[in-house]
Amino acid sequence: MRNLARSLIRFKILKTKGEVEALLQNYSQMQRQRLEQILDEIVALSTQETDASTLKKLLLDKAASANIEVSPQDLESIYIILAQKVSKKLAVAAVGHIKEAVKFSFDTVDAEAIEAMRKGFYWMGKEYNERLQNRLKDIIERVFKAEIANEEVGSALKEEFGSIINADESYFKGVADHIALQAQNVATITQGQKYGVEYYKILAIMDAKTSQICRSMHGRIIPAEHLSAQADKILNAHSLADKKAAAAWRDQAFFGKNLPKNFGLPPYHFRCRTEAVPVWIDEEEEGGVMMRNTQPLWEDELIRHIDKTGVERILDAKAANGGHGLKERLERNDELKSDIIKALNSITAIAPQKGEEKLSNAISSNGYFMVFDGDRIVTAFKPAKGALAYFKEKSVTSKQEIIKRWWHK
Repeated sequence: MRNLARSLIRFKILKTKGEVEALLQNYSQMQRQRLEQILDEIVALSTQETDASTLKKLLLDKAASANIEVSPQDLESIYIILAQKVSKKLAVAAVGHIKEAVKFSFDTVDAEAIEAMRKGFYWMGKEYNERLQNRLKDIIERVFKAEIANEEVGSALKEEFGSIINADESYFKGVADHIALQAQNVATITQGQKYGVEYYKILAIMDAKTSQICRSMHGRIIPAEHLSAQADKILNAHSLADKKAAAAWRDQAFFGKNLPKNFGLPPYHFRCRTEAVPVWIDEEEEGGVMMRNTQPLWEDELIRHIDKTGVERILDAKAANGGHGLKERLERNDELKSDIIKALNSITAIAPQKGEEKLSNAISSNGYFMVFDGDRIVTAFKPAKGALAYFKEKSVTSKQEIIKRWWHK
C-alpha cells in the first residue's frame, strides 16, 4: 500500500517494518498519504547544502497547512535523518529520473520568494497606496525571515490594518498565507527558468476542504513557458487591475481546454493551499503501450500516465479493488491496462459527475467511460448502452469540456 512508509523506505530513512509501524500508528491513511507527498516535495527541491533547520521548517509549515499535527518525536525522526540523507542523487530519484541534479535549494530565508513578494502588488479588500503596500510587505517579509511566527501573522496584520479593514484575525491570516503562497510559487518558476525546467506539476492538498478548482487541477502538468509568462505578468503588476488581469481566480473545476494566459499558477482562490513543483517527463512501456509520466510506477500502481487533458492519472491497487469489478477484469484481461492507457490518450469529453461533483466523468474515442477523483482513476469500463449515452446520463453536461489537445514537445 502506497503511504508515507513506502516513501521513507524509498529514501532509506526507515529500514525495518517495526520502525515503520511505530511511526505511522497514530496517523490516518489520508494523513500518511499527505505526509508522503510533503516529504517527496521537500526531497525533490533540496540539495546536500540544505540544512536541517530549513528542512524542519519546511516540514512543519507544510504539515500545518495540511492540518496534520506531527508529534515532536516523529518530527525528530524524520527531519534529522532527512537532513543527513538528502543528496543530489536523492533529489534526482525523487522525480524518477537520472540526470544532472537541479541545484534548487532553500535558504532559511528564501530570497527568491521575498523578492517575488516585494515585486508583487497585493490588496486586502481595497487597492492600497504605495505606503500601505510597503507596510503589508514588511510584515510578510518578517514571516519569511521567521521574525513573526506563522500562527501570529493574523494578529500582527490585524494590529497594523485593523483600523482600515473591519475583519477578524482569520481573514488577515488568509491574506498572509495567500501572499506567501503566491510568492513561493512565483519563486519556484523563476528558479526553474535558471535550470531549464520544462514542466511543472500542480499539487493540491486533497481532503474534505479541497475546492473544486484545486481538485480538478491536482496532477495537471503545465509547460514551463506558460507559467513563466504568467509569473512575469504577476511580478510586473502595478495596480489592482494589473494583478487581476495577471492571475484570475476560479471556484469551478477546470477540465481540459488550453489554459488561459492568466490562469495556471497557484493560488487559485483565497485560502488556496495548492502548489506548483518542477517535474521531468519520461516514458515507460506497459503492455505494448507507452506511458508518459513524471516518475516510475510505485509497487501498488498499475498505471501512471499523462492523459490527453494534461493530468497525470494514477490507477493503483486500492482503486482496482473498488467497484465495477475492475480488479477481476484486470486479472481476466491482459490487454485491459493498455486499453485504459489508450482511453486516457483519447479522451473526448469530461464533466462533473451528477450528485458527486468532486468526481469527474470522461469518455474516450475507444469507447471507455472513466471516473476520476482528482488525479486518481476510480474506474474504467465500456458501458453496455455506449459510452456517450452513459456519459450524458451520469454527468453534468452543462459543465462539460470537449477535449481537443494538450501540449506536446
